[in-house]
Amino acid sequence: MSSLEAQVAAYLAHRMPEAVGIVVDELGRIYGGSSQETFRFHATWKEGEISIDRRLILRRDATAGLVVAERDLEYNVYRALAGQGLPIPGVYFLELDAKWLDRPFFIMDMCPGKPGSPFVLTDPYDGHGTAIGEQYWSILGMLAAIDYKAVGLESLRNGAAPSGYWALELDRWEAILDENEALIEPAVRGAMRWLRRNPPPEPAKASIVHGDYRSGNFLFTEDGNISAILDWEMCHIGDPLEDVAWGLDPFWPITRHYPLDEGLARWEAASGIALDRAALDWWLLFTAVKACVIWTTAASGFASGKNREMTMALSGIRAGHFHRDLILKMMRTRGAMG
Repeated sequence: MSSLEAQVAAYLAHRMPEAVGIVVDELGRIYGGSSQETFRFHATWKEGEISIDRRLILRRDATAGLVVAERDLEYNVYRALAGQGLPIPGVYFLELDAKWLDRPFFIMDMCPGKPGSPFVLTDPYDGHGTAIGEQYWSILGMLAAIDYKAVGLESLRNGAAPSGYWALELDRWEAILDENEALIEPAVRGAMRWLRRNPPPEPAKASIVHGDYRSGNFLFTEDGNISAILDWEMCHIGDPLEDVAWGLDPFWPITRHYPLDEGLARWEAASGIALDRAALDWWLLFTAVKACVIWTTAASGFASGKNREMTMALSGIRAGHFHRDLILKMMRTRGAMG
């Protein structure tokens, strides 16, 4: 048993005093995400005469990540959305005391399936692109239809705001850029000014916004079913078109595998909201700005030495260039250049 396995076993024994003979093995890091450290592990124990055998996931705070989120946000969202018909993992323990594993963490079920990477040249969905696309848009519409107050998520960011969600989110990402920008980002700053001068209408319905709903952040099984929507660290209350636009960003577009108009029609049917294409256009530019701020944060974290993972550096360089160029192209189509 490795040192980290022994630490996890000790923690489980602390949280489950009725459990006997806890064994933790097969613990390994899952790389790819850059906001929290993710580990898979296998745990067995006995409760009376019953033998328990579980495959579990541990999500631990990173030393520095792409996204700064409240430590308990993702855990609380999973708990609140349990039983709402969305494919999400079950969660067990949230621990904010760093004495156990050096940093706060939570433990949840390991769901079946694999992610479909948006960055491969081959088919990421093994021939199930149509089925995945249908589910992708329907699930996102179902999320928008949920009454966030009824499930106890008023405490999410913007949960007490009556309106002005676009401004609240733009303010948030501008403040993060202010904190992490090493050199002035003229394209990003110009786009922010344009977004403020040309605000979108208020949403037909304030909704739970996943914040990072896109290709690569869900699992699917061999039969083409989406088994889990993951990575809720940026979840907040706002305009549901923010999630729609994020999934359409050309860096990871779901439209490579499913037609846009059909996807938006499915979203409308599941959400009960008529989609405003002009408002969506505003959120598409916002998406590129938000992405640039995230990549700037990645570069800042790597340059400062807080996080030395190459994912951070590459995100800051490759993805940053992509979205700055995208912003310039989008601003030209809006007559906002020159």
